[in-house]
Amino acid sequence: MRSESDVDHPLLTLSEATEVLRIGRSLGYQLAREYLASGGTAGLPVIRLGSQCLRVPHWALMELATTGRVVRLCDAPAPIDEVTVDH
Repeated sequence: MRSESDVDHPLLTLSEATEVLRIGRSLGYQLAREYLASGGTAGLPVIRLGSQCLRVPHWALMELATTGRVVRLCDAPAPIDEVTVDH
């Protein structure tokens, strides 16, 4: 079971994302593969970290859950909350 702090984490595991969407893990992985294969036009928005690690951006998951819109992450502006960049 997830804690409240997990919900606020910027990146979710596929298992956490499927819990939010109330779908099974198998369907979650199927939708993640669809997202990667479609170039981000369909499926569950994921980013690949390394060769086997997939993560779901929390904000993209909320966009999908609330509007049904699949966010193409490479084109989407990243939401920035009080982040400073040192040059």
